[in-house]
Amino acid sequence: MPKPKTAHFARLSALLRQLSPDELYAFERLCRAGIARASDSPTGFDHFYRLIFNRSLPPHARTEWIEPLYTAQQAGQGLVIEAFRGSTKTTSFTIAFVAFRIGQEPQKSNLLIQVGDDIAKDNAQQIADLIAHNPGWKLVFPNVLPDRKAGWGRDGYEVLHADRDYAVWRAQCAREKGKDPTFIGLGYKSRAIIGKHPTGILVVDDIHDENNTRSAAELETVIKIVTGTLMPTLTPESWKVFIGTPWVLDDVLAYIKSTGEFASVKTPILRDKEGESVPTWPERFTWAEIEKQRALAGEVEFARMFLLDLEAASGVHLKAEWLHKYPYAQIDPGWPVVMGVDYASTADQTTSTKRDYCAIAIGRVLPGGGGVVLVDGFRGKVSQGAAEEKLKELAGRYPTTQMIGVEAVGKGEEFYHLMLRRSRLPVTPCHTGGKSKGLRFERGMAPLFQSSRAFIADIQTPFLKAFQDEWVRWPHAPHDDTLDAVYWMLYTARAHLIGSSEKLKDARPNPFGSLARG
Repeated sequence: MPKPKTAHFARLSALLRQLSPDELYAFERLCRAGIARASDSPTGFDHFYRLIFNRSLPPHARTEWIEPLYTAQQAGQGLVIEAFRGSTKTTSFTIAFVAFRIGQEPQKSNLLIQVGDDIAKDNAQQIADLIAHNPGWKLVFPNVLPDRKAGWGRDGYEVLHADRDYAVWRAQCAREKGKDPTFIGLGYKSRAIIGKHPTGILVVDDIHDENNTRSAAELETVIKIVTGTLMPTLTPESWKVFIGTPWVLDDVLAYIKSTGEFASVKTPILRDKEGESVPTWPERFTWAEIEKQRALAGEVEFARMFLLDLEAASGVHLKAEWLHKYPYAQIDPGWPVVMGVDYASTADQTTSTKRDYCAIAIGRVLPGGGGVVLVDGFRGKVSQGAAEEKLKELAGRYPTTQMIGVEAVGKGEEFYHLMLRRSRLPVTPCHTGGKSKGLRFERGMAPLFQSSRAFIADIQTPFLKAFQDEWVRWPHAPHDDTLDAVYWMLYTARAHLIGSSEKLKDARPNPFGSLARG
């Protein structure tokens, strides 16, 4: 005779064979719901995620986020998660995992913090919709329902437990979470954070953006809010998670890691496996998609947002932080314009393995000897005729153009003489004087940006993006044509880079001085 357990499974197997595909699907969902409800664990959450989204939890979300979080919680720690853009950190964690915690411990309070009120409240609304309407939720936590009487809106959401006496339930909630709602989403600057004490989970999701990381003072303000307003909200038993994509080396994620109270994990889009880079999530981000994202973001942002490599994003020889931004909205169209040209023609490169770009940099001269702002430019692989027409077009678009410096070396010298003969543009030849590109870029151009004599407009154009990419990757970028063009633009504008006569006695030495004499 078979053993009783074996007989039990035999009968179950025979029963399952009699079910239709739809019945099997329903049975599978019931089994998943039972595991999710009974198991407050990575496995339970895995099944919960599958039920509410009808897809599998991404493998990295479980092994690199959820499992380390349970380990950290057991050790009395929080968790810092640095993850690449598109990794589903907000969907998987901020929405799905917070919902799971609410289902597991509905009597506790939960707080979601993001960069602004709108995005935080929108994500809290998604959690609310999931609880109110999602079929998967109803399977796993059928008795945890919206408590519209106590509060169900963007100012805070309350849940009730349907199989418990309401008065008893509310009394339990008062003991467990005080006056806090079951969950709420707030921007990090919100005054409503004061007085909140999440006894369930605190999730701080991407509280940085380009505005609060653009200066040391603004960054310090964010950290003060975190230390002075957010951290005091925590209770000893609460789950604590800071999740996001890093912005700068000393951002909030870096600060939280430095406290020693949080474990930390990193999930870049590529990782090293036996000496080779492999996609972290190949089902979603294939090599082709990764290269597409690299092209769209540019090398600087790709290093930061996808590889989580702030050192690479900041540059090695030419630092990203040296490129001080100038508000484009404050630029007067009447200010003088200077240009720099690094000429290259497709016809001249038919036998070359390296196809250079023709690059034209456009700068606006600040009044009073205040320096020069790189505002835009052109970068393309064009014929000689097309390069000539493009330069004329740009000069026409910027009628206050005073001077156009053309690198008069090799084919560039021919182009200079061509423009001299065929146009009335104010072109002037620029010679290297035997100076290497390293000397020109690192000792000539870089100090001008570093000392705020040269600026870059705070807008995104194809030329400015290419320039910033070449800047941080120098000298390993495949091209340096925009660097050359910007260098010659600044060289042409060198008379405007020293400062007004009132400031001459205090001015820094002009980095172009020796090159001008050479």
